[in-house]
Amino acid sequence: MLRRNARESFATIGKKVELSAPAVGKRVKQLEEKGIILGYSLKINHEKLGVATKAYINLSIHQSSTLRTAYNQIIHQEEVQRCDRITGEDSLCILGFFKNNQDLITFIERISQYGVPTTSIILES
Repeated sequence: MLRRNARESFATIGKKVELSAPAVGKRVKQLEEKGIILGYSLKINHEKLGVATKAYINLSIHQSSTLRTAYNQIIHQEEVQRCDRITGEDSLCILGFFKNNQDLITFIERISQYGVPTTSIILES
């Protein structure tokens, strides 16, 4: 239930799982202390913020010696939502949000210094 709505009240959760609000609160606190719940996040309507293009960009790094440098530079770019080191032919998988296709092109040109990008635009999610 917390995964769907982290702001759900302990009383509401308690009613659905047949526990008191304090009992739910205690269990949630235990999950936080054990490191099972790492934090809470926010859902944002990116379209209302001007994001029209979302894309996955796999980057095959030119030289393994530049992988760490590329990762450290790319992860801090404003457009980057995620940057994961992955196995296989590609070294990085980047999720980026862009105002338009031109901003995506500019980003791809910027990261091409590190390797060969393969881009997939997200049509629906």
